[in-house]
Amino acid sequence: MEKIVESIIKSGTQKGEKNIRKYNAVIYIISFLAIIFSKYAVKPFVPMLDFAGYGAMRPFFESLLTCILWIIEIVIMCTISKRKLGISIISNKETKGQELPVKRIFIIAAVMVACIVVISAQIDFQVKPFYDLGEKFNGYELTNNVGIFLRNIVKCVWIVIMIKAAQEFVEDIRGKGRSINIYAGIVLMLTLGVYDLIVGSNNLGITYFVLNVVYGWIYILTDRSMLKSYLLIMFIYLF
Repeated sequence: MEKIVESIIKSGTQKGEKNIRKYNAVIYIISFLAIIFSKYAVKPFVPMLDFAGYGAMRPFFESLLTCILWIIEIVIMCTISKRKLGISIISNKETKGQELPVKRIFIIAAVMVACIVVISAQIDFQVKPFYDLGEKFNGYELTNNVGIFLRNIVKCVWIVIMIKAAQEFVEDIRGKGRSINIYAGIVLMLTLGVYDLIVGSNNLGITYFVLNVVYGWIYILTDRSMLKSYLLIMFIYLF
């Protein structure tokens, strides 16, 4: 009898693990597709706003509408995953409110400084937000570049969601529990990183391609804290 019960429990556990694995894969794929195709979904609506700027602000409105659509998509995904699946895609309960060891904080600080120095060296040590905004700080050029700035802020939410899903997916596949290996960073680099490199999403394409691995590392270093990871990744992405 005990063997039968153990067999049932084991079977149920394996089934649950497979379901979680499947959900993480679906979450990652949907997030990736949302990043790629949302900007195309809003394009038909952009010309409707030509009354503002006589069409010169189309890049800004495209970025703004993409941000809005992304936020809606994230809210829908969070709601469905929470109500239907009982899982959260934007938080880890076990790390909520948990303080990081001092040693870990110093490592994170060193990683942040190294990233900023590498990026700054490539732009002649200009202030990164000003470099991204461009040389013209007036009129439509400034407004359009501000739209890109806002879009990247929301994009970092997708990045953290994808990192969480990818890390858990690979760990489930390996079946050895949590790992300190940066699986998510590698997966992110080979998917979103390749896409950004192809379409030229960033001024420093190769650098940001490699930084995807660093994002995965930050997630591990922050003990898988979604909020801490988001703030640190956003800081690197923007500054």
